[in-house]
Amino acid sequence: MKVVFIFLVLIVMVSMISAKPLIGSTSCPVPRSKCGAACIKRCSHKGHKKRCLFYCNHCCGWCQCVPPGYVGQNKGCCSCYNNWKTQIGGPKCP
Repeated sequence: MKVVFIFLVLIVMVSMISAKPLIGSTSCPVPRSKCGAACIKRCSHKGHKKRCLFYCNHCCGWCQCVPPGYVGQNKGCCSCYNNWKTQIGGPKCP
């Protein structure tokens, strides 16, 4: 019984580690201190600005990059930002 519990704990830990993308190469780096300004610009044409800003700042803080342009544009310059998905497989970062 103890072995099964340890095995389950290890599985949960591995799934938690793999939930966040690895910081990859980027051609659009943004230092954490500049995430707010970059996200305000990125979300400026979005209808749900508060939600967009929340996720953009979260992604920028982790990935340390924000693609130039508006929501949905130029995501290819930051693999971390582009490849981070929600639990149902949709894009996490705007």
